[in-house]
Amino acid sequence: MSLDNESRGSRDGRPITRRRVLQTGAVVSGITIAGCIGGGDDTLRYISRGGTTQDAEREMFERWSEESGIDVQHQEAADDTEMINLIAENPGDFDFTNPAQFGLALERLEHEGELFDEIDTGEIPNYEEHVQDQWKEAPPIEGEDDAIFYYMSSQGIGYNREYVDEITSWDDLKDDDLDGNIALFSSPPTRFGNCCAALEYDVGEVFEDEDMFEDVFEEMEEQHEYVFNYWDAGDQFMQWMREEQAYACSAWGGRVQVLNEDGMDTEYVIPDEGAVAHTNYFVMTQESDNQEDVYDLLNFLYDPENAVELSTTHNYPMAMEDPGDDITELFEYVESPDDLLWIDWDSMIPNLSEISERVNDVMAG
Repeated sequence: MSLDNESRGSRDGRPITRRRVLQTGAVVSGITIAGCIGGGDDTLRYISRGGTTQDAEREMFERWSEESGIDVQHQEAADDTEMINLIAENPGDFDFTNPAQFGLALERLEHEGELFDEIDTGEIPNYEEHVQDQWKEAPPIEGEDDAIFYYMSSQGIGYNREYVDEITSWDDLKDDDLDGNIALFSSPPTRFGNCCAALEYDVGEVFEDEDMFEDVFEEMEEQHEYVFNYWDAGDQFMQWMREEQAYACSAWGGRVQVLNEDGMDTEYVIPDEGAVAHTNYFVMTQESDNQEDVYDLLNFLYDPENAVELSTTHNYPMAMEDPGDDITELFEYVESPDDLLWIDWDSMIPNLSEISERVNDVMAG
């Protein structure tokens, strides 16, 4: 069984195993302390994926700490699989985290929903008042009470405008002028999902129709002909774009925006046919003894001014009511959840072993 995991530094679609995962270093006030987890009464324990996103969170959390007198201890994990495994294997050592929908699926399906507690949004008035209802009710939290929406993210296409005039469709990647200069994300579920998007197929329907299922892999093989390499971590595609090995990549818009801000003429697009959603959420652990403080911190984050600052620091937009240009001009911003392709994990999970094997065969071909 394999899940697609989201990380600012890395995401992976490798098989999940019930293994003991070694801890990465915890970061406290910017200082890395290997193997240090667990906090005191005046400490919240947060685990995330590191990189620029957690750096932005750390800066905002420190501002809350100055007001509250409560420190936030940061633990870094490589991806959602490691993050969820660490929470499961160290009950009581973490208070909250920010899984992607893949992490939510892992917790719900592999751990039977026993790691994350219910969230009472009445304790987060800024969330109730200032976050758009459509995102509060979008997959995978529609009808659920174990998570709240954090920020938008997707797996669209980033490209270098020095070499590419415009990309609007997945078919644009199959251009002879781009042959050998395309890099795609190696995650099997994401490859499968985006090939469904390219064909404008509903992922759930594909599993019910053998011909549609085979069409998806034919599309994948066609795209593969133009690929020079597949990336596992976001910094890989950024490096290849900087080195002008990759003219276009499947990508996260937040990272493409970093390249743009660094002086490259880059653009990010969700193709007309759609792209897989990689949205993120906040959750609290069931074993946390500090939920009241977590609620206070979350309410601080969803204050509109703080939400805008946090979004523009890590480049992933929070879905605030009446968003200004600071939010809407972020590469990842979309007006509606309907603009993204949502994977139904209840349908995907039983088929992941076959999908992973066949995707890996295509990439190796």
